[in-house]
Amino acid sequence: MYGEWLVLINTLFNLAILTFTARVTGVLVKNSRLLMSSFCSSLVAVIGGQMLWTTVLSFILLIGIAFRFKIRSFQKQGPIVLTATIVIGGLLTALQPFLKNLSATHFIMICFVLAVLNLVAFYKQWGVVKLERLSGQFVFETTLKIFGSLIPLSAFVDTGNQAIEPLSGKPVHFVSYTALSPHLPADFRKSLVEWQETDPYNVSMFSEDYQRYIRFIHINTVQQQTVVLGFRFDEWLIKGEPSQVKSNEYIVLTKKAKNFPHSTAAILHFSALSNNS
Repeated sequence: MYGEWLVLINTLFNLAILTFTARVTGVLVKNSRLLMSSFCSSLVAVIGGQMLWTTVLSFILLIGIAFRFKIRSFQKQGPIVLTATIVIGGLLTALQPFLKNLSATHFIMICFVLAVLNLVAFYKQWGVVKLERLSGQFVFETTLKIFGSLIPLSAFVDTGNQAIEPLSGKPVHFVSYTALSPHLPADFRKSLVEWQETDPYNVSMFSEDYQRYIRFIHINTVQQQTVVLGFRFDEWLIKGEPSQVKSNEYIVLTKKAKNFPHSTAAILHFSALSNNS
């Protein structure tokens, strides 16, 4: 009877691991195939005992039956299965002293539920890491030319940023004020401090030289529509393959830049993904 319990436990854990692996790697596998793979692998592992060759054979059957006996399957799904096995094994080893007084049925149920919950959390975190890696492809090193200064900035192209300057239809980009401040003229910074969001159309504190760069940008927030100042820049070199230069578009300076993706200093308009300005 003890052997049957071991087969059942291993089968359930194998099933959880295979389901997790299929989700992570984006492979559609029938439940019947996953169950058959889990059972066969578990049966070999229990009958063979803790021997190296049975462990290897059990692993081969687990991957092969579920994802077919192809080299590509062992290269793609194999590492995921191994990682998930280590994660579950480490969790259950750590919790075993606290579960040793339970009955066999309760022990199996609790271990299985904990394993599934752990894999679900692992899967979600895996998705976050994958998304972070993919979004990193939209990070570029740039050089902004404005008010006669050349300013190096790391920037992220946000496909959700579709803000435009209403008169010209030109794209609007968002730049960290903290990153730009050391390069801005002192009188310009002073005027920015004096400008009031409650009276956005009053720009008399800016000199005429700066006023010709100003446009009023309407930004929709969750609560309301606000008016902010946009400033026309001369050029913005975006380094990439290929590089591109955007000119006479607009930036909005923001002090709320600490949550910019990848700790960048600017959020570029989605049009920066195209070579067309």
